[in-house]
Amino acid sequence: MMEVVDTHFHLWCAQTHPWIVKVKDGGHPAGKFDKVQHYLLEEFMSDCDKFNVTKAVHIQCYYEGKPQEETKWLQAIADSAPNGFPNGIVGYCDLKSSEVDAILKEHCNYKNMRGIRQLLNYHPDKPQYCEVDSDDYLTNTTWLEGLGLLEKYKLSFDLHCLPRQMARAYEVVKKFPSVQFILDHCGLPYEKDEASRKLWREGMAQLGSCENITVKLSGGFATDPEWTHSSAVAVIKETVQSFTPKRSMFASNFPVDKINGTYDQWVSVVRDGIADYSNEEQQLIMAKNALQAYRI
Repeated sequence: MMEVVDTHFHLWCAQTHPWIVKVKDGGHPAGKFDKVQHYLLEEFMSDCDKFNVTKAVHIQCYYEGKPQEETKWLQAIADSAPNGFPNGIVGYCDLKSSEVDAILKEHCNYKNMRGIRQLLNYHPDKPQYCEVDSDDYLTNTTWLEGLGLLEKYKLSFDLHCLPRQMARAYEVVKKFPSVQFILDHCGLPYEKDEASRKLWREGMAQLGSCENITVKLSGGFATDPEWTHSSAVAVIKETVQSFTPKRSMFASNFPVDKINGTYDQWVSVVRDGIADYSNEEQQLIMAKNALQAYRI
């Protein structure tokens, strides 16, 4: 059975991440979170137990308390888990913060710490897609200085932005060639009209031309709650074409994507989306690229 490394999953419950209660009945683009109010390592392992998932990377999801405390919590889980999950931890830091250096340093006290994610998606006309209240992060001098500190701590950056922001993101990725960037969820192709798809394709091609960015093949059930197998496979195919098999990685985005599909269904989508590539290239996508990108 082919090895799988899942580069994007979350753990939470109402006590550690109380925001999930607020979206229990909706209010998130993926839909209602009523089915995923409690999701800890036991639930994740049950979802992926049919597959040879050897390692997994946890991505920040707004822990109640200081961001460093989420990393501490996750490291304790990893230390007690027989498989060491999560083998990699991507924490949160506001890179505009005056305390960014101290926060990054504290994150790095935990051995599985590998990167930072700060959600940047903003749309002036569609608040349902917004995670921040302004669109200036990618050009903000203070934020860019904070981003530059990731090189000092050998941390990657998970890039979570909309297609309309990709041209500016491209300039940032070029500005920091020594930082490993990782684009989340196939570039968030929420909007399906022809003009939006064109913008997505152009942005993906631009970002994909940079050698220091890798893309996660994930988020298909969250960005398109009315997905079909063929529509999801088409997004995977176009994404890999933009980034090549050498810079594409499998990820589940569970339990967010669990709202609209199963782990088995997502593995099937990705496998069909990469079926035209060689067995060696498929192994890169399903596991080996992740080991390098996240150093796990």
